[in-house]
Amino acid sequence: MSAMEWEHLPEPNLTGRTVVMTGASDGLGREAALQLALWGADLVLPVRTRAKGEVVAQRIVRETGRRGAVRLTSLDLADLSSVRAGAEEIERLVGPSGFDLLIHVAGVVTRHREVSADGIEMMTAVNALAPLLLTETLLPLVRERVVVVASDAHTFGSIDLNDPHFRRGGWSLRAGYGRSKLTTMLWGRDLADRLRAEASGPDGSGVDLQLVHPGWVLTNLQNATGSERLDRLVTEVTRPIAMTARRGAASVLFAATQPLPPGSYIGPDGRGALRGRPTFLRRSADALDPDLAREVSDWARSEVGLPSTPQGADTRS
Repeated sequence: MSAMEWEHLPEPNLTGRTVVMTGASDGLGREAALQLALWGADLVLPVRTRAKGEVVAQRIVRETGRRGAVRLTSLDLADLSSVRAGAEEIERLVGPSGFDLLIHVAGVVTRHREVSADGIEMMTAVNALAPLLLTETLLPLVRERVVVVASDAHTFGSIDLNDPHFRRGGWSLRAGYGRSKLTTMLWGRDLADRLRAEASGPDGSGVDLQLVHPGWVLTNLQNATGSERLDRLVTEVTRPIAMTARRGAASVLFAATQPLPPGSYIGPDGRGALRGRPTFLRRSADALDPDLAREVSDWARSEVGLPSTPQGADTRS
C-alpha cells in the first residue's frame, strides 16, 4: 500500500466486488479505476466519450491481466435522458443481484455560464443533479456504499433556490462551481442521513454514503480560464502544492474501501486540505444544516423528475 501512502493499513481485497464509477476517462478517476481493478474489483465504467473509455479499459486489462475486468457503457451527465438510459444499461450489465460500490468522480468546470441539455446551469447539472439522479435510480442495486466526490469549494458556495441557475445574473466560475459543490454536499448529507435511518430499521441494507474532497490535483479541470497561456501559468504556479492524479485518487480510494462512520467527509490532511493523506475534514455550517439539506435535496429531486424524499424518512437531527 506504500503507493497510496497507507503503510499503516492493510491492502484491500476487492475480489468478487463490482464497482460502478463515473469519471474514469481522465485524471484521478482513471487512476482510481486502475487501483480498484488491481485490488481485484470488476468495473462498470459509464463514460461520455467511448474512445477515451476504451483507452482506459485497455490499460486496466494490460496492467491487471484480467480481460473481463472492465465493462463500458455510455452516459452523458449533461443530459438527464442520457443518465436515465445509462442507468438502465448499468442495471442490465450488473443484473438483479446488483453491485457493491457506486463512485461519482466525474465533474466539470466551465469558463462561461453554460446550460445542459435540460436548461440547467452546467456545473450544477454535471457536478450535482446528474449524480443525484444516477444514485437514486441505482440505489436499490447498491449493496455496500456510495462515494461522492464533492469539494472544499462548497465553503464559498451559496444556495439561492429562487434563482438556482443564475438566470438573473451573478454567475462567475467561482460562484457557479461553489454552488454546485454545496448542492452536492447537501443532497449527500440528506441521503446519508436517510440511509443511516433505513439501516437502523428491521430491513436495513447497511448501505452508507461518503463524501470526498480530493485536494488540489493536476487534472484538466484546471484548464478553465479561457486562455491557454493563463491555463499554463495556473498549472505551473500551483504545481508545487498540487498532487498528481495518482495521489489525488487516494482520498477517493480511502472513502471507497475503509470502514468509516456513515456520512463522513474525507480529504487530504495538509494545509488547506490541498494535499496530503486522507483524513476526516470539517465542512461548512451550511453543509451541516439538516433543514437546508432537506430543502435542497427536495428541490434537486424535483429538478431531475424524482418525487420528494419519501414520507416517514425525516432524518433531521
